[in-house]
Amino acid sequence: MRIPTEQDLFAAVDATWPAHAKTELDGWTLREGRGGGQRVSAASGQGDIAQAEAAMLAMGQDKLFMIRPDQTDLDAELADRGYQIKDPVDLLVGDAAAMSDGFAPKLDAIFTTIPMPILAEIWAEGGIGQGRIDVMERAACDKTYIMGRLDAHPAAVAYAGASHNICMAHAVEVLTSARRRGVAQRMMQAAAWWGLHQGADLFSVLATQANSGAQSLYRKMGMETVSQYHYRVLTA
Repeated sequence: MRIPTEQDLFAAVDATWPAHAKTELDGWTLREGRGGGQRVSAASGQGDIAQAEAAMLAMGQDKLFMIRPDQTDLDAELADRGYQIKDPVDLLVGDAAAMSDGFAPKLDAIFTTIPMPILAEIWAEGGIGQGRIDVMERAACDKTYIMGRLDAHPAAVAYAGASHNICMAHAVEVLTSARRRGVAQRMMQAAAWWGLHQGADLFSVLATQANSGAQSLYRKMGMETVSQYHYRVLTA
């Protein structure tokens, strides 16, 4: 399997799950999330911390930084300022062809270019609201919405985007009644299959290290952690 560079991998994250707006400021990338979650609201990069804090407050957002593996000095400085670690995340990558092997496109999933109401209903059950759907809709990369089926009924939903020859799946949600029946694995196969047909030879997901169920599934399917990051947040 080809191992992507960290630059390409994080570029694919930004392309497939974009902030409402990004501003470059003296070494920092500042993101305006508009309710899309931490990933599109965190500051990344390196520079004057007070300057980044002021900019985030001006946007009406929490003081939130994303820390990559090589940023040990920044991590230590934020810790000294009282910032707490939140949600360590693994970036996992697998071979799209191998992962999609055996997927039956006419049986297991439906692909659509719009987030149909039934998809929004399934997302809502899992706590994924309009703010995150807005993130998906504003993505300018190749993308698709996927509805998984079980016994000919809607059972799961996911969003996938492709950039830098990497397909990334986000917002995967399986109805409670359909869990432990292989639906999540078929959703991963569906997204990898779609990505392969967009020219993406790699398939990637983001998973918190605390999400043992997802981590187990991804590793069972042959995915490997190729990078990590975590957040630092000031709660006081």
